[in-house]
Amino acid sequence: MTFVRAATVLSIVVLTAGCTSVIGGSVRPAPGLKPNPVLGKTIKQVLLDDRALSKILDQPFQGDPHLPPWFGGRDQLRRAYGPTPVVDCAGVTTLQEQTAYETASIKDVTGESWWHGTDSVKVISVAEGVVALPTAAEADRLFATFSQQWGQCNGETLTFRGSRLSFTDEITDVRVANSVLAATVTVTPNISGMAGAAFPEARAIGIRANCIVEVEVAFFSSRSPADQGSGNLDTSAVDIAHAMMDKVTALS
Repeated sequence: MTFVRAATVLSIVVLTAGCTSVIGGSVRPAPGLKPNPVLGKTIKQVLLDDRALSKILDQPFQGDPHLPPWFGGRDQLRRAYGPTPVVDCAGVTTLQEQTAYETASIKDVTGESWWHGTDSVKVISVAEGVVALPTAAEADRLFATFSQQWGQCNGETLTFRGSRLSFTDEITDVRVANSVLAATVTVTPNISGMAGAAFPEARAIGIRANCIVEVEVAFFSSRSPADQGSGNLDTSAVDIAHAMMDKVTALS
């Protein structure tokens, strides 16, 4: 679990105290496209800002107070929160997890995390990231590996134990949805007073040109029909990934 996820779980605890389908194929770049690689600081333009996210999810967002935007090389990849019981599944539960990219020729990494901007909304937070590889062919090979790994992780439950908290992640509904690899991760904190509380997260990975885009959308455990927002566990992360992929196309 990355700091992004750990901060989200910790904040959920504070908020709470105060208040199957499997992969059917791999994803390929659009036929006929011969894009130029998107590299360097240009990949930061692939990330969506708060206005774009608010338009997609119909609720306000603000910069994550726990984590500033990141940009750099391989050193900017995230680390799982505590030992990972099933290494190949860490990339499903953790955005831009470093072991998932261990064999890849990384050129650039960027990402940003956003927090809900008001109360009584559906989505807690959104994390988005881009990893640029040297060529589209290398990105395609890496995506094929992700597709295989995610499919093998469908139904797995991982337990993470750290110094401040522990929780389990259940991976379900791994699928290819609208040309994006997607999954649902259900986070259950192992904390006194929160027995049975489970927080669903939507994960998505897309490929366009030489870039891998990643999205994590975390939802509140219990939601009211009156809550603001159009967040949907099945589609929101996929929609954000597609918006990012379109920006890669415009830049390549």
